[in-house]
Amino acid sequence: MKKILILSPNLDQALAVARFIRRYGKDWILHGGLLAGEKIGSIRASYYDKIVDIRNLKNLEAYDYILPTGARSTYWMATQIGDFYVGNVLFSKNNILCFDKYNFLQRVAALGVPIPKTFKNFEEIGDEYPIFYKQKFEKGGKVRGIAYSHKDLEKLPNKHELIFQEYIPGRATYGVGFIAQNGKILTVFQHEELLSLPIEGGSAVYVRRFDDKKLLSYTQSIINNLGLSGWGLVEFKYCNKRRDYVFMEVNAKLWASIEFALINNNKFLKYMFDISYPETPTDSALYIERLFALDLPELIPSIRYIIESDKIIRYCGLWELPIIFVRNVISSITKKLIKNSRIKRAH
Repeated sequence: MKKILILSPNLDQALAVARFIRRYGKDWILHGGLLAGEKIGSIRASYYDKIVDIRNLKNLEAYDYILPTGARSTYWMATQIGDFYVGNVLFSKNNILCFDKYNFLQRVAALGVPIPKTFKNFEEIGDEYPIFYKQKFEKGGKVRGIAYSHKDLEKLPNKHELIFQEYIPGRATYGVGFIAQNGKILTVFQHEELLSLPIEGGSAVYVRRFDDKKLLSYTQSIINNLGLSGWGLVEFKYCNKRRDYVFMEVNAKLWASIEFALINNNKFLKYMFDISYPETPTDSALYIERLFALDLPELIPSIRYIIESDKIIRYCGLWELPIIFVRNVISSITKKLIKNSRIKRAH
């Protein structure tokens, strides 16, 4: 009987893997491991046989498999242990280089892969607005967005922890999920993300299957030349000005929309856990909790995806969906009232 520990078990990607292990890993014991400061609600905790607190490496000794999921737990494993295996897949400690967004961009640019114009410090921006911002060093969370003016930029806390990039119009982003060893790709899955939370870029809300040789070629070049070992998601945007894809980042961790990949490609869990199951080719999927968490102006026109999606994915109880919706409506109205109040005071 195999004993598995999934770190940061509250994350959607952790629940996705737990769901497949539950379904296809016969008689396996599945625990969720909380790092210091992490919490989990009762619905999400029910995906696991037990929730345990992880405070040091000694807590890991009882498990056959240990899978970090988000940025925080992946960074913790790589820095505390170094190289580690999940099944037959080596995750190299060198993948931490992917967490350093600015320097990794420069390495990718040296390969001839297009990247957006990037500023390491906000003082360098000048008047090049709108500008996209995100964390310099990946820590998890949704610290990203668009600043449309210097005034917007000034409002941002901890600007020294951000990098700033040329804004590439268009909501669609393109992801290539992979498992690789020593720079050789073992399996991939491509998707097109048409709607995100937050809207400027983040976790997928609505995704479709996608297949483009150019994306695969760029991904192979990055993984091969930089010798990556492990798993992750390579993200791109399409730039009409360049008429080409532009590399955005490698998320060297499990990504939030991984369930869509697992449904369509059974090799990810085969390599990690030696789990076999039939693939279910699915052209599109909607993450419904994230849909209801969108701001109201974005939510209303996006309701159509409920009908258009081949698969609706949720991790909460059905009763929680109207609560998420009502809470979000109240938040959207409050934001609008505050904004209008500020405009009136300014005049």
